[in-house]
Amino acid sequence: MKKKYTTPKYIKIALDIAYRIHNGDLKEGSKVSGRSTLASKYNVSPETIRRSIALLKDMNVVEVTEKSGILIVSKKQAYQFIQNFNTKDNVSKLVNKTRKLIIQKKELEEHIEENITSIIEYSSQLRNIGLMYPFELKIPKNSHIIGKTIGNTSFWQNTKATILGIKRNDKLIISPGPYLDFREDDIILFVGTNEVLQNVENFINL
Repeated sequence: MKKKYTTPKYIKIALDIAYRIHNGDLKEGSKVSGRSTLASKYNVSPETIRRSIALLKDMNVVEVTEKSGILIVSKKQAYQFIQNFNTKDNVSKLVNKTRKLIIQKKELEEHIEENITSIIEYSSQLRNIGLMYPFELKIPKNSHIIGKTIGNTSFWQNTKATILGIKRNDKLIISPGPYLDFREDDIILFVGTNEVLQNVENFINL
């Protein structure tokens, strides 16, 4: 189950009080209602109010004494508290959004890999009856792409070929990413338009 970020109740209450101070509804030097009254106002437990006030106290927005109760001491710090929360809240939202994007990226990569596997399987069947199939070329000894990654060679830009996989030591690497390095005797499986085969052959033999 995906975790959804929600702001705790005590933080929401602290923010509400800070906004009221910043907007001038609660003045510097004035006293805020006691914890029991605030608990009733916000329909929460006194412990929740205690945590809310503790946050404001830590930021020097209010002072708390047994005799005087809750005293508002700084409108400026109330604004700073709001700004600090907004920054943390934005970071939390960005983290959650990034997590979702990573999951989506992984799912997309899995779909791409499944499609490429299907293409290779179907193409192998078509090869047996003389129809289309992916081009295959072995990387020759001393090719300039040996030891370089797919990305570093700008393979697609130079050949217009889309790599489906790499055959290496009797293993098939499906949908290799840009960081996979080419090795001698690798067999490149690729697709493209009619001139692509010649493009790749020329490129790896430079």
